[in-house]
Amino acid sequence: MLSPREAPTLHLVIARVSPGRDRDAPSRRGRELLSRLARRRGLDCPVHGWSPRGSGPPCHPALPTGLHAALSHRDDRVVAGLADCPVGLDLEHARTRHARRLAALVARLPEPEVRRAILAAEDPPAAFYRAWTLHEALFKLASLAERPPAAVLATRLETLTAEQGPRAWQWQDDDWTLSLCTHATDLRIVAPAALSLTPLTAASLI
Repeated sequence: MLSPREAPTLHLVIARVSPGRDRDAPSRRGRELLSRLARRRGLDCPVHGWSPRGSGPPCHPALPTGLHAALSHRDDRVVAGLADCPVGLDLEHARTRHARRLAALVARLPEPEVRRAILAAEDPPAAFYRAWTLHEALFKLASLAERPPAAVLATRLETLTAEQGPRAWQWQDDDWTLSLCTHATDLRIVAPAALSLTPLTAASLI
């Protein structure tokens, strides 16, 4: 358990998955990563004990109360996290077909100011992925509460600018975008140098 003065910590790892036809490979790899993160904390969480894919946030009978696991994978990459607080985590890979139908994708987003900011951005596809992964991360975070939202786009990015709202961090390169959200204001993130996550402000959401 954390002491009252101790900031919650999130440990993140990212890994590649060998390409192939096994659709469950990223999920299995993610659970292997979670077991590795647990071992770093002195916990024995065998891979086979993690809840199966499709059953909600990953959980394990050996994971003590107060520790929360998170997973996200896309194509050949998987990100796993273990934190002292609930987190929502989402990873997305840029796709050519998304760029071709960007206007239609942006039109689905619920907040007019977000849609305008994406279309006015220097790199609209990259801005879209930043917004989309934030929606996904918010949805996953809210899904840990008693009354989860009905859908991903039932979330609102404007909550990230509220004084008592969730906080967000983000990493992006030419091909990948990673967003995470939590209600902890003083989260300490321990991640590989390749994942240089930046805290977002109201002025830097999109």
